[in-house]
Parts: sequence; structure tokens; C-alpha cells
Amino acid sequence: MARTSPVPGATSPGGPALAVFQQNLHMAWRAEDSTDSIWLACTGDGDSWEVPWNLPYVGTSQQPAMAALDDTLYLAWRGADRDQNIYWSTSIDGRKWEAQQILGGAETAGAPCLAAYHGVLHAFWRGGEYLLTTDQNLYTCVRGASGWSAPTYLPGMASADSPGVTVLGDTIYLAHRGAQATLDDDKWIRLWSSGNGISWTSRANPPDAYSDLAPALAAHDGGLHLAWKSASGPEIWYSSFDGDQTWQPPVRIDAFETGCAPALCAFRPAIGTNELHLAWRGSSLGG
Repeated sequence: MARTSPVPGATSPGGPALAVFQQNLHMAWRAEDSTDSIWLACTGDGDSWEVPWNLPYVGTSQQPAMAALDDTLYLAWRGADRDQNIYWSTSIDGRKWEAQQILGGAETAGAPCLAAYHGVLHAFWRGGEYLLTTDQNLYTCVRGASGWSAPTYLPGMASADSPGVTVLGDTIYLAHRGAQATLDDDKWIRLWSSGNGISWTSRANPPDAYSDLAPALAAHDGGLHLAWKSASGPEIWYSSFDGDQTWQPPVRIDAFETGCAPALCAFRPAIGTNELHLAWRGSSLGG
């Protein structure tokens, strides 16, 4: 994370999404205008980005999510304005996308997230917000050969924002901030793991990791990597986990600042290299 540069033409009111597909690093983000449309760009070397292109006829009020599985790139997003439905689409080249489809039974007040695990696509999200109630439980479903499974509640997991998900070896990991109540805004980040995508185990939580937004989680160089916006300011913090019990003490990532959730992704731009890429929207305070 030594090199930093803006992605040309990429501005957004929210955070971005990252995924590796066909040897390129792809980024998706919500447009910074009244269209609420989704834009994408990619890079083959981690430095030079292609001119962004638009995903037509769709809109979102949150940051989108991306994941690659086999020869397909998947994109998921919450609807625009008050539409809390989750939509998804697929592409075989990252540029031309199939017509959007709705993920039945799934509603969210935040952004969904995606991960490829055990040869199938997994989606995760927090519940929706309604006139008199708010659902901060976390949910998941799986897309198999016969389509999407019914949404499943994840016991013990509640969050005021979206989770972050990644796969390390044969294990899928999920990180999320706590839930928000009238007299208790729990911003502490928690970590969970699963060996089958069905039953989940609480793991050692990162020390002194607090955020008011969704954390970013990625697997890289045999370990887990976590980045998050500070709960008390625009600073971006980082820690790594050995996959067992040991977290490294959190450190601030240079002078980077953001007003939104960041994104993390491991990317191999050239033979013999393996880098961890961090993407974030700038802060109104600078950065």
C-alpha cells in the first residue's frame, strides 16, 4: 500500500468495491450525480486505469459489491432511493452486463457483499429499515446450480452497517461492526469464521478496532487483513490476523482519510508480485 493515486474519472458519494477478474483488478462505484448509476473501471498493473464505463439502466443508493467465480464476474447492489431490494447481474468480460435481476426475499438498508466459496457464490447483508422497526440482523444466501437459496439469518450477528467477507484457505471469514440502539451505539468490530458457510464461530476480535461503517476484509499472503474508517474521525486504520488467534496492533494507514467504508483486495499485477490494494473515497477534510 505504498503507492497512492486517484482513479481518473472515479468520483462517488460512497465507497468503492474491488474484485480480481481475468487478471485485472476491477472497481465499481456509485455515481456522484442524481442518476445513482453504477460505474466501473479496471487496471492490469494496479497503476494505470482504463477509462470508466457505465452499467446502464440501474441505480443504487449504496456502494456496490463484486466477486468473481470461474469465468463470471458478479455484481450486486441495493436499489436506489427507498428501494431496499438487492439486485444482481453477471458479466463474462467485466464490460457487458446481463439485465439486472432481483434477489428474492432480500432487503437491506446498507450494501450487500459477495464472496466465492466452495465453488458457489455467497451473498451477505444486514436487514432493512422500516417505518417503525429496523432490522440489524445479518443474512446470507447462496447461488447454486438451481439459483439462489432462501435468505438465512446468521445467529448472533447484528450490525448497523454491512459486513466484510473474504476467504482464506478453506475458511470463509466475516467481519462487522456492532448494532446501534437508542442508548448504545456499538462500533466494535467482530470477526467470525465458517468451514462450510453454514455454521459460524466467533473468533478473536481485533483489538481497539471501532468503526461507524462497514469494515473491509481481504486474504493476502497467508493471513487476514482488515481496514476500517475510524469511529471518531476520517482516519483509516489497519490490522492483520494470522487466521488463528493473533491480531497485530492496529496502525493508521499513512495520512489517508475517508468519509465512507474502504475496500481491500489482493491482486497479482505481474509474475512474482502479490499486492494488497486499498481503495477509498476521499474525505471532505482532505485525503
